[in-house]
Amino acid sequence: MQGLKWFVGALALLALALLALACGGVSEPSTPVLRDGEGLLELPLVSTSAGRSYKLVGATFAITGPQNATLTDTSTDSVMLPLIAGTYSIQMNGDWHVERTDAPGVTVPVTLVSPNPMRFTLGEGETQPVRFLFKVPGDGTVNVGIGVDSGGWISGTLVFEPASPPPPGSPANIFVDLGGKTIPFVISFESSTVTRSIESGYKQLRVQTGPVTFQLGGQTSRAIQQQYVAALQGVTLKLFMESSGASSVYMAGIFLESQDHRVQFYLSQPSYLLEQDAEGYPLLKATAFPWGYAQFAANGSESGVAELREGMFSP
Repeated sequence: MQGLKWFVGALALLALALLALACGGVSEPSTPVLRDGEGLLELPLVSTSAGRSYKLVGATFAITGPQNATLTDTSTDSVMLPLIAGTYSIQMNGDWHVERTDAPGVTVPVTLVSPNPMRFTLGEGETQPVRFLFKVPGDGTVNVGIGVDSGGWISGTLVFEPASPPPPGSPANIFVDLGGKTIPFVISFESSTVTRSIESGYKQLRVQTGPVTFQLGGQTSRAIQQQYVAALQGVTLKLFMESSGASSVYMAGIFLESQDHRVQFYLSQPSYLLEQDAEGYPLLKATAFPWGYAQFAANGSESGVAELREGMFSP
């Protein structure tokens, strides 16, 4: 009799478990199974920073490359999609907005600073997070996935001159692929330290950023994404500004370098648009740069040059 009661009880528990599964009571996220030649695109849509959580809502994503796909269900906290390995473009569409998770339905004002569409490269067996960066005024950054920080950014559009075919036997140059293209870029940093000083009577400002995120949009090759863009992730940026005269400010060029990978990015911008604060120090504020130029370098011999347009410096 006791055995019969145990059996009936076990059946009841099994029925309850099956009912919970059928009704969605168990929502364990599952990682898709990868087939040969595939990698995994990961889009975490929720991020927490400084005690606040943010969620990207209402976005859809169009993915084009070796395999085309459209993501329309972004109601979950994270989206994962197996794709054939290769180089892709992802564009964020739809009537999207950002909310704090503790205030659903209330839109947080943000500025999208990442290139849209954006390029990414996916290797076989690799999980690749893709992040569109947003800035929250006075509160931080949100990045797809999204993440939140209180840092700044430098962005703009780079216009490359048409490239001539390299002479036979010349060393390979990955930047030849950029010839004739218009490429958006962004350098984003989550935090920075600002130091004021006076040297030889000149008031100076030095900014040391935390690790940066470097992104190139447009049609960029897999070699550039893997050998150049990836190498600059996590490096730090130093900015130098100096007041000269009654109101003018000099700003040194913006320089990123990965010594381990022998990769460099240099950006020159006009200084005449910068201002001084009430104490005569260089003023850190959002400034648009209508022109400038950029230089790319890799492996000591490969290089590329572009004209800067629609630049923005927002420390």
